[in-house]
Amino acid sequence: MNQDMGEKPIFQGSLFAAGFLDVSIADMPEWQALDDEKTDRIEEGISDILAAFPVDQPVNESQTEDDLIWPVLGCLGWTESLRQQNLSSHGREDVPDGLLFADKAAKERANSFAREWKRYEHGLVVVESKRWLRPLDRRSGRRGEETAPATQMLRYLRRVDDLTTGKLRWGILTNGSRWRLYHAGSRSVSEEFFEIDLSAVLNFPDDSGESTDLPPEARRHWLRVFMLVFGRESFQPDSVDAGTFHQRAIAEGRFHQEAVTTSLAERVFENTFPDIAQAIAGTAPDAEPQDVREASLVLLYRLLFILYAEDRNLLPVRDPRYDDYSLREKVRGEIGRRKDANDTFSETAARYWSVIDDLCRAIDKGDASVGLPPYNGGLFDRDRTPLLNRIRLGDAVMSEVIDALSFEQTPSGRRYINYRDLGVRHLGSVYERLLEQEVLREDDRIVVRPNIFARKDSGSYYTPDDLVGLIITETLDPLVQVRLEAFDSEKSRLTDSSLTEDRRMGRLKLLDPAERILELKVCDPAMGSGHFLVSLVDYSRTG
Repeated sequence: MNQDMGEKPIFQGSLFAAGFLDVSIADMPEWQALDDEKTDRIEEGISDILAAFPVDQPVNESQTEDDLIWPVLGCLGWTESLRQQNLSSHGREDVPDGLLFADKAAKERANSFAREWKRYEHGLVVVESKRWLRPLDRRSGRRGEETAPATQMLRYLRRVDDLTTGKLRWGILTNGSRWRLYHAGSRSVSEEFFEIDLSAVLNFPDDSGESTDLPPEARRHWLRVFMLVFGRESFQPDSVDAGTFHQRAIAEGRFHQEAVTTSLAERVFENTFPDIAQAIAGTAPDAEPQDVREASLVLLYRLLFILYAEDRNLLPVRDPRYDDYSLREKVRGEIGRRKDANDTFSETAARYWSVIDDLCRAIDKGDASVGLPPYNGGLFDRDRTPLLNRIRLGDAVMSEVIDALSFEQTPSGRRYINYRDLGVRHLGSVYERLLEQEVLREDDRIVVRPNIFARKDSGSYYTPDDLVGLIITETLDPLVQVRLEAFDSEKSRLTDSSLTEDRRMGRLKLLDPAERILELKVCDPAMGSGHFLVSLVDYSRTG
C-alpha cells in the first residue's frame, strides 16, 4: 500500500506518519471495525455524488459546497452543523463556511447563545469549502480569491483556538477533490496537516482530466483512510482515557518516527558510515584520514539531504522534467527492485555514482531546464571537498549505502523509508553522533570508531532539540510577556475611559501583541542547519 516512488501522491502533509497510514493504521480498532458493508455503502454514496457533479462546466464555490462537499460530509456521519458562523463580534472578515457538531444536543447548546462566536465552543470541526479543484496553497487571480485557502484556514484555527481556549482545534479545508485536515495543536500547523486526493482514491478524473486507475486493493485501503480521518466518530473520544482516533494516530506516528530513526541511526553508525569511509580510502589510498572522514560525512549528508528533500517535495519531484535525474526515480527504486531479485551489482561500474554526482552538481548550481533552483548553502560545493571530485565508488558499494538509507528490513520484505516522516531533530540526532566518529589508519586499514573529541577538533556542533527549546523559551518568553502586559494594562486603563469605542480600539491596535511580537528581530549568526530558526518559527506558531 506504500505511496512511494513513481506514483501520483494520494496524500500529503505530515500530521500522520506515512508508515502509519500505509501499514500500522490497519492495527487500529477503528480500522478493524470498518466492515465491508459500511465501506461499500459510503463508497457508493460518494461515487454517486461525484458522478452527478458537473465537473465539465464552470462550478462556483457555493455549488461545490451545496452539491458536493456537504453531501460527502453527510456520508461520513456529519448530520448536525451550522453554516456561516461569525468568529468576530463585529465585521465579516472571519466567517468559516461551516461548524460541525458531534450530535443534536451539542448543536442545541450552541444555538442557546445569541452571539455566533460563542457557539464554536460546542463544535468539533471548522469547515472551509472552496470551488471545485481550486488550489489550496496559493491565491488565484479571481475576484474574491485574493487569499490562499490554506492561509485562511490557519487564521480561522488560531482565532477558534483562542475563543474556545483549546476546546476546538480541528479544521477541514477542501475543494471537493482534495480534503485536508488541520490540527491547531500541531507543532507546525502549516506543515503538519493531512491531505488526501479523494478523486484519485475513487479513480475520478482530476484537474488534468485523468484518473489514477488505482488497483482495487489500494483503492479500498485509501478509501478507508479517508473514512476514518474525516468521519465524525474519529473526532470523539471512545472513553475517558483512550482519547480520539486522531490523538492515538498521531501518537502512533511519533512512535513510528522514533523507531525508524533509531533503526536508521544504528545502520548508519554500524555499517553505512564505515563502509563509505573504507570505500573512499580504498579508492584514494594516499588520502589523509581526516580528509577521508570529511569526505565521508559530506557524501552521507548529501544523500540524506536529497532523500529528505525529495520525500518532502522540496526538490521538484512532481516536475516530469526532473524525473530522469532524481535519486528517488533513478536510484532508490531500481536498487530496491534489484535487491529483491537478488541481482548482482558491479564493483567497478559506477552508474549510481554518476547519477548522484550529476544531481549534486545540479543542486549546487541549479538547473532551470529541469525545474531545479540552486541550493548553494555549501553542502554541495565541489571546491570544499576536493577528495569527492577525484573518486568514483562502484555500484556494489553505493547499492548497499542507498539500500541502507532507503529501506527498512521487515519480515514481509523491504519497506520504503519515507523521510517526510522524519523531522529536523531526527536527522540532527544522527548528525550529532556522526560528528563524534573519527577515522584512523591502523596497519594499512581504515578504522572508524567513536571519539567525543572528534567533534570539538573539527569545530562542528549540533544543539539538541530540548536545549534549543529551552534557549528559545528563556529568551523570547520575557519579550512576549512584556508586550502582552502592555496590551492588558492599556485595556484596563481604557475600560473607564470617556473615549469613543473607535478611539479606544485604535489605541489598543497600536499595542496589539500579535503585531508587536512580529516586530521582534532574531539573529542566529552561526545558523548551520537552521535548527534554531526552524524551532523559532514553530514557537511563534504555538507559543
